[in-house]
Amino acid sequence: METTSRTTEEPCNKYGWTGDEGGKKKKNEMSKMNVVKNIWLTRLLILGTLLGGISFAQGETVFLKGKVMDTDDNWLNDATVTLLPVNAVARTDGNGEFALEFTLEEPLEERGGGGIATLKVERNGHSTRQIKIDSMDYFSQPMPIVVKLKPQLMVSSLTGFVVQMDPKNSIVGKRTGTDAHFYVYIPESVKTVKAAFYISMHGIGNITTPILQKFAEEEQLALVAMDGDPVKRGVASVTVLEEHIKKLAEMCGHPELATAPIMTFGHSNGTAFSASFPRDWPERTIAWVAFHPGFSSYLQFPNTEQVPALVMCGTADKYLLNARQDQTVATLRSERNAAMCMMMEGGVGHGPADAESTWAFVIDFLKASMRVRLNDDGSLKPVDIEKGWLGDVYNFEKGGRQSLNVASYDQYEGDKSTANWLPDSTFAKAWQAYGQTSPEKRR
Repeated sequence: METTSRTTEEPCNKYGWTGDEGGKKKKNEMSKMNVVKNIWLTRLLILGTLLGGISFAQGETVFLKGKVMDTDDNWLNDATVTLLPVNAVARTDGNGEFALEFTLEEPLEERGGGGIATLKVERNGHSTRQIKIDSMDYFSQPMPIVVKLKPQLMVSSLTGFVVQMDPKNSIVGKRTGTDAHFYVYIPESVKTVKAAFYISMHGIGNITTPILQKFAEEEQLALVAMDGDPVKRGVASVTVLEEHIKKLAEMCGHPELATAPIMTFGHSNGTAFSASFPRDWPERTIAWVAFHPGFSSYLQFPNTEQVPALVMCGTADKYLLNARQDQTVATLRSERNAAMCMMMEGGVGHGPADAESTWAFVIDFLKASMRVRLNDDGSLKPVDIEKGWLGDVYNFEKGGRQSLNVASYDQYEGDKSTANWLPDSTFAKAWQAYGQTSPEKRR
């Protein structure tokens, strides 16, 4: 039987009491008593589980809470969790959490295949897991369960290879894996690669995504995917990747790929991957994208302000609530005149509300960056901040979806030092429209 790990989370209570000090003290005392009571109830629940004494009455509502992640600890939204044979179904939210409930109409009994029930967890792009449940004690656990899904392997038809690299190259986290994967997709219609889009396969990054392959065909691009502990969360120096990119270029018959201008994308800690290239190759990087970054430090790498950047954050993402990347971008705008813009997605968690819409918006940004920077000979124009457009800063306290004002740099009436920098008028309109449209309407 497969086992699942469990997370321990500190209880967090918010109080909004009003009244005199005596009332506050009384409520504080009651709160402390409730905390003590909850601690003892939890201990009794654990003790009962250890003794195998937890039971549920017929007609009782049973709950199961948990979180679904991938093997890199990315929270997975839109995973389907099904309990068989009762057919109770739940879907994970933007932070990978789910709450499944069902009414116990009759006792669950052991079936022919063993166990009284099966927890089935499915998500597009990941291998399905089925977890056998041996007893009702499984539903009595005081902590949420954690289920990890393996990403499906890249299709074998892609050109690529696996090489051994030192995991110490990675700049985020303690990693031990030595396999580094490199893949490339170039449409048959592409005679000469105009630019390459480097994508970390950490999180939603995947060069087999149809909308990305269509983008590559329209713009005569190569899509390059990098995976594995040594590379996908960023590298101390991109020079360690040069020989592998050159090998990809030779394998696919496009030697120009080795020196083509690039754009980069990273999700969560993959943002460190995306930011590594403007840090080391600002003269070669057209633009870079940080999608729901886990932390703020990578946004502040040297030279990142010189290259157009799109930073996307969901307002319900716990990583944003902890690190406030939007404030970091505002600081970079004011202190380093960074060519950066924020996209605050109201109500969205760590994953995309709708992957197709996310990629469409990212593509809008990359096309705009190519329009204002990429010359016919492959050289790049320097960023001219005053030739771009500006957009208002998102009101975090107000929350939700917001329609923010945009204007050309010279006509913008707000604080230019912290306003979002947008490459051109076409993208400014796309940025404004995307920010005010709810995820449900974009599905």
